[in-house]
Amino acid sequence: MKNTFAKFVNHWFDISVFLAGFVALIAIFAPLTIVQKLLLASIITLFLHFFEEFGWPGGFAYMGVKLLLGSDEKDSAKWNSNNLSSMYGNWGFLLLIYVLPLFVPAASVFTLAAMMFNFAELLMHLILFNVRLKQCYNPGLITAVFGLTPISLYYFTSVFDASMFVWYDYALAVLWFAFVFWLCFRSPLYWWLGKKEGYPFTKRTAFGLFKV
Repeated sequence: MKNTFAKFVNHWFDISVFLAGFVALIAIFAPLTIVQKLLLASIITLFLHFFEEFGWPGGFAYMGVKLLLGSDEKDSAKWNSNNLSSMYGNWGFLLLIYVLPLFVPAASVFTLAAMMFNFAELLMHLILFNVRLKQCYNPGLITAVFGLTPISLYYFTSVFDASMFVWYDYALAVLWFAFVFWLCFRSPLYWWLGKKEGYPFTKRTAFGLFKV
């Protein structure tokens, strides 16, 4: 059972592709509102985003260690992250930021947070990461720019109703995804999972296009 779980975890980014397909079927055939469809489109894109970051071409793990944690350590065995912490962080973030609004549509601030975070992904992948890396591509760029961004552009130009929100709703949305980011990627649980053995990054997953 443990080996089966480890195999599942160590291929979480590959499994994400199949989950994207499953969610796509729901989006196509289920009777949904336009907001729900946009949330599902974001979920589909994020699953593909995970595959781009960790599956092919991969390399987000090292980029995260280098840019977000400020370390140039090239031995992935010494990182406080692995496939288990990565699965927890990424899937957990997806559930709280993008799936939760599907089940509590009355709390529109959750939907606002999801659509705002799509733009945050654009800012990070198109500008922040590329400027700091001094290159024109980083793992996750394609799905962020051509997937998440058009979804939010459509939401804010064709669906968004500003009269539904007051100024502090935007602040609450930012605080919500900031808290979820901490919970999923900076909390003691994340670091504890990152030290568990049996869930190592492969060279492709860890470094991808980066030259060690």
